[in-house]
Amino acid sequence: MKKTLSIVLAMALCLTTLSGCLANTPTATTSAPGTGETAPSQTAQTPGDGVRVFKFGNAGAIAEPAAIICQQFSNKLNERLGGEIIFQFYPAEQLGNEVTMLENLQVNLQQCVMTALDTLSNYAPDLSILSMAFAFKSHDDVYKYLQSDLAKGGIWDKLESQGIHVVSFHFKKNPRIFFGKKPFYTPADMKGVKYRIPNIPMYEKNAKAMGAIPTVVSWSEYPFALMQGVVDAGECSKEAFRSAGLYESCKYVSEVNYAYPMEQLAFSTEAWNSLTPEQQKIIEDTAEECAQEFNETINNKWEEDKKWLGEEGGVTFVDFDKQAFLDAAAPLAAELEAEGFFETPELYEKIQEMLK
Repeated sequence: MKKTLSIVLAMALCLTTLSGCLANTPTATTSAPGTGETAPSQTAQTPGDGVRVFKFGNAGAIAEPAAIICQQFSNKLNERLGGEIIFQFYPAEQLGNEVTMLENLQVNLQQCVMTALDTLSNYAPDLSILSMAFAFKSHDDVYKYLQSDLAKGGIWDKLESQGIHVVSFHFKKNPRIFFGKKPFYTPADMKGVKYRIPNIPMYEKNAKAMGAIPTVVSWSEYPFALMQGVVDAGECSKEAFRSAGLYESCKYVSEVNYAYPMEQLAFSTEAWNSLTPEQQKIIEDTAEECAQEFNETINNKWEEDKKWLGEEGGVTFVDFDKQAFLDAAAPLAAELEAEGFFETPELYEKIQEMLK
């Protein structure tokens, strides 16, 4: 009996030691979905006495543009902050999905995150309009709204009061497309199709407006859900279609440009307020520098990707009826207003008036 107890205690001690080692490992080797490649582990700087560690998370796989720019942002700051703060970057939902990471941010369990800007609509409902199908005609129109007095109270002040400080929303992605295992010439072709959406109510509304069956799937599981038939169609910004490997299951793309997305870089308000003005300025300047690099790279990359997808990826770009999609989305604004989807009354009408 004593011998058995000794063995059990020894095993427990080993497991505790192993668990502690794993908990202190900042990142792990990550497989990039759809690329067939394994991303190398990061070598994080070892913090010394008095050095603060900021955990920085992103949902994208290591080969995706957002994750790449996040790593660059971390590297630059680790040099420019003189070792006072070390940013440890965790891609591929290592800190949780986008919803979890934002919750972490609110209570300062992690200090920084990059997510799609419209993911913050859970905290500031007026942001939902960014992902409403065909609400905007360009990124310039989106920026006019986000930089207006209309957005200040309805978005930015509201986020700040909930523990989320947005440093930059200038990471401009390519417009969003529809794709599937069959061609979508009109919304009629989408009727009854199992269609992947993130856990954001507006995407459910868009899918239903097109006649599709919305199905929530996390970004990291997206390629596998398509391969396994959990969903048979979906949407994304153009640059993600190849980098995430979505083309491997879906060979038909309708380049409808139904929304103009952007990534945002946010800090825990608690962490942000703990920084000196000098540190905040370095972070803001670095964020804008990285946003410019991101925009130049990502906008040019689509033409290269589109050519590759057509010639080597077996993808067909569908000659779709744009007006049919616009007509399907036309009732959305009134429907969303009636359901109280936005906090600002008549938000859609006010934005359209502002953009004239």
